[in-house]
Amino acid sequence: MCFSAPMKSKMTPNGGWGWMVVLGAAITNMTNQSIFSQFGLIFGEKLTEMGCGTGGAALVININSMITNFSGLVTGPILKHYSARKVTLLGIFLTASGMVLSSVATNLIELIISYSVFTGLGLGLIMPATFVAVNEYFTSRKSQAVGLSMAGTGVGQMIMPQVVRFLLDEYGYRGTTLILGALCLNGLPGALLFHPVKWHMIETNTIDEEKQPLLVKHIQIPQTTTRYGVVEEPGTSSNEDKGKTLLRKVIEFFNFELLKDWVFLHLINGLALVYTCTVAFNMIYPFFLQNSVGLSRGDTALCMSLLSGADIVARVTIPMITKHFRISNRMTFLLGTVCWAVCRSVLAEQHRFSIIILLSLLCGYIRAAAVVNQNLAITEYCKDESKIPSAIGLNMVAKGLLVLGVGQFFGWVRDYTKSFVICLHVQSVVMMFVALTWSAEMLARKLYQRYKS
Repeated sequence: MCFSAPMKSKMTPNGGWGWMVVLGAAITNMTNQSIFSQFGLIFGEKLTEMGCGTGGAALVININSMITNFSGLVTGPILKHYSARKVTLLGIFLTASGMVLSSVATNLIELIISYSVFTGLGLGLIMPATFVAVNEYFTSRKSQAVGLSMAGTGVGQMIMPQVVRFLLDEYGYRGTTLILGALCLNGLPGALLFHPVKWHMIETNTIDEEKQPLLVKHIQIPQTTTRYGVVEEPGTSSNEDKGKTLLRKVIEFFNFELLKDWVFLHLINGLALVYTCTVAFNMIYPFFLQNSVGLSRGDTALCMSLLSGADIVARVTIPMITKHFRISNRMTFLLGTVCWAVCRSVLAEQHRFSIIILLSLLCGYIRAAAVVNQNLAITEYCKDESKIPSAIGLNMVAKGLLVLGVGQFFGWVRDYTKSFVICLHVQSVVMMFVALTWSAEMLARKLYQRYKS
């Protein structure tokens, strides 16, 4: 009688060193990603000196976002050939260089080159690389791990307004941007924690097929079936593969076949529109507080810090809540989008400082539901994990396209109406449009599946 002998196989740790990777991603996000949301505080007075209105500010931030997201077109393939650690390190150096070069910018064009191009490209490399680094280490704890890694951005967004206010008061615009450039380099130790997952795989026992009884062992000869049903022997290749066109190779390299899926297209377009509204809100919020409400720089920084503080709490607690009630990542994003649209419109109509503080806390908490679940909604939809980097890259391209077009539209609305309040309401309408179309799609798919069954 033959007995099965155990053999060693390896599986994803779903924790272990993965928590150090989460820490590294949090450090990197805290020192780099959080700077993006401080654009209004850092560059507001400088843009005024340059004679640029909201349209000029929108142009700088939207080109930055466009480059950040268009870099996703190449970041996906790059991450297939280079480790997340190398890509993150390059992104950190580019982000720091952009902030340093911004210190000597004297006009809008120079600011676009330094901040929009250099910093935008750096952030475009950091965002997917940190997500992929965390994603590789986890299976059932992905939502919690990603939420904690992105909490670093929340911590930075909570601290940075006070830091930027202090630096501007003490060192002015040039000194502030130089110091922030140096601060970006503090993400380097975090990126060094991104060990390859193969170093930390867990060994498990499986059955060694070589020890199975010969009478029940089947010898399988791999075969290839062509599109016409002709069986080919191993070692041969079809003429179709040999004659594969350059266009087909490009499509396969970038996984453009994902664009044939209308549900995926609808998914990334909705994510991109909400992202654009997020970018516009981050830019307009400090201007709204200072110009429409009349708050001082210190009170404005306080409101921004409280908003980000609530965001941190949400990034830790929302994954626990959704896991307990078994709410999907996409549904969490949808609910967060609806609540955030309502909350920001209510905020736009307030002028009492105490009410604004309360609504800033509420907006920060709700916003996290939409921000944290952006990439998770994509990974949840993509069953083939090998396509996740490309899917995230295509989503970033969609965000880059819409943030330049729709984002500039928001800037035009502000300049045309001379009202930050109306601009915030228009953003809320766009977010509600996404919620309605997603709800209609989900309902249609559910009814269709019920009809088929």
